Amino acid sequence: MKSSKTNSSILALIAILFLIACNEPVTTISEKKDIDTATALASNDNFQMPAYDPAMDPYLTGGEAIQKIKDTLGIKMYIATLKPGDSAMLHSHPDHTVYILEGGKLAVTFKGMGRMIMDVKAGDAIINGPLSDAAKNIGTTNIKMLCQDIYRPRAK
Repeated sequence: MKSSKTNSSILALIAILFLIACNEPVTTISEKKDIDTATALASNDNFQMPAYDPAMDPYLTGGEAIQKIKDTLGIKMYIATLKPGDSAMLHSHPDHTVYILEGGKLAVTFKGMGRMIMDVKAGDAIINGPLSDAAKNIGTTNIKMLCQDIYRPRAK
């Protein structure tokens, strides 16, 4: 049950990343070579990120759905698996990445942003900031995600 929530969170993050990517300006390869991402992030970090709630950490609340891989250097890596019909209750992520190992269909609810249905495919990847979400596997296949939660200070 808890791992379902973690998987839902991951899928929610993927959806948010897709939405964010739609608003990014197009750059050429030569322009990308000249960008220092640390500087770019600091200069573009003008909006308020949702607060991360450590008590709702998917690594802690995911239960059987979470296969812990490594927890070191401020990064927690785990595999989250949602079987058909499984749900992941509301949980919080710090900065995080998600890589879809096995795809499927998810209903993801983002705290303060609403619900969306997502079809995720193996090979899809997401990089996102802090957020809270819940999810349910509404498809007929297992959904498996490799997740990395990154615990780091953020510029104010």
